[in-house]
Amino acid sequence: MITIVIAGSKITMYKNIVILMDAPRLIESSAKDFLYSTLSKCHNNRVHIYTIALNIGVLIGFFLITFIILYYCYKKKPSEYEAKQKLLRDQQYILSKIRFYQGENIERRTSDITSLPIMR
Repeated sequence: MITIVIAGSKITMYKNIVILMDAPRLIESSAKDFLYSTLSKCHNNRVHIYTIALNIGVLIGFFLITFIILYYCYKKKPSEYEAKQKLLRDQQYILSKIRFYQGENIERRTSDITSLPIMR
């Protein structure tokens, strides 16, 4: 009698007759299927809960970042007094440039055709 075990199955050879015997099973196949389906449902439930938690976390993060940006923009906005001061500075700058170029134009009066100074 020769006994060989291959991949969990037991093969016994007895007087030139091969007998194939399965390895012993500790639980029935229906119990195994029930446990597998129960574990599968638990896994799907856990994945669903993790997905919901991740989505809520991303939503909270999005609202938090949006709130911080809007709050910063609100605080950064100049007051009415500062806006008037800036407008006044800009107007003074523009008027000074106009005066500068008018004075330069008076000093350098030239003929449009020849770029020679105009004689008076």
